[in-house]
Amino acid sequence: MQDDAQDDLVVISQASGASLDDLPGYAYDSMGGQGITVYVFDSGLYPAHEVSVTDVSESIWLTHFQQFSNMQTRIRWLFLPNEPQIESDDDGHGTCVTSKVSSTTFGVAKNVNIVVVKIYAIDDYIAPSRYIEACAIVARDIESNGLQGKAVICSTLNGEQSRS
Repeated sequence: MQDDAQDDLVVISQASGASLDDLPGYAYDSMGGQGITVYVFDSGLYPAHEVSVTDVSESIWLTHFQQFSNMQTRIRWLFLPNEPQIESDDDGHGTCVTSKVSSTTFGVAKNVNIVVVKIYAIDDYIAPSRYIEACAIVARDIESNGLQGKAVICSTLNGEQSRS
């Protein structure tokens, strides 16, 4: 049980219709996610990121340093061809998304392995062809590492909308 979990994490593990005020925390299997790999399509990851969150019910500031410290998982990186292979997150969005997946503070599945699939935005735009190329790279990675049935893709990227 994670007693200090934020509300959005607490409600995930509770019965439908339960009152948030009556929930004790985030209940999870301490081995949950073990053996599973999550491919996070995003801007990257900065594991030493410091984050502050407001606990509205207490009206105080809580500071969680290094939300990825003490992770039981490993982190790998995949890059698209002809793009810089820099393990960073200049935007911060990928770090936020990955923290919701697996960080010790905010993560849903604290024991999954993470593969950061860094996709650079060009003028705040990701071409559909680059997204498809990333999917192909991940498919090859899943096959070559024997992860069929043990992999999940997490993608929160925006792309061009089509009217057709």
